[in-house]
Amino acid sequence: MLTVIQGQLKNDFECDGIVLLKATFDYPIVSGTTNRAARRINGYYKQIASTLMKRARSELLPAAIDEYKYATENGYPFRPYETVMKFTVSYNDQDILSLYYDVYDYMGGAHGSTRRFGDTWRSSTGWFLCLTDFFPRGTNVRRLLTDNAIYIAQKQQAEGTHSYYDDYPKLIRRHFNRSKFYIVPEGVAIFYDQYAIGPYVEGIPVFVYETEIKTYP
Repeated sequence: MLTVIQGQLKNDFECDGIVLLKATFDYPIVSGTTNRAARRINGYYKQIASTLMKRARSELLPAAIDEYKYATENGYPFRPYETVMKFTVSYNDQDILSLYYDVYDYMGGAHGSTRRFGDTWRSSTGWFLCLTDFFPRGTNVRRLLTDNAIYIAQKQQAEGTHSYYDDYPKLIRRHFNRSKFYIVPEGVAIFYDQYAIGPYVEGIPVFVYETEIKTYP
């Protein structure tokens, strides 16, 4: 099991003494493995945070400045833009580190948007594990996981706890992506982007295929 602490890059971009854009990127820093593995994992997330900060400066800030000028000239209130990265460690055992991180952007309007990314590592080496590594060779992973997701979604719809688009079974199959997964104690979790299979209120749908956590050669 690795030790995971939080690192952070943060900046409030101002104009005329007013904060136009808040940028806060929390990223994992690991220890308790080999130096080489730790460098790979830590360098990867530090680079992501750095890239997001560059994007904030080069893309989001100019948009915020334009919006601020327009609001000022027309007597409208201006709500600061925001971009945030947060991570969650979902599994940290058996030489496996799995986590996901969300990048949230608010650029005016009723609500912002969130993108999720999942990563799973071999803790001792600092190399990525693939979705297929968690299933016996020859398993039709796409069929297995999408059938499971459709079954769960049907049950959720029947119970009235979730509301997906009418053609959600087709959308679950169409938008399945092998990179959109992470490991949880109960098994393998796959997720879908906002709006991919349901309206905004559904957020980022997650479906867990319950199975023993182990990797296959």
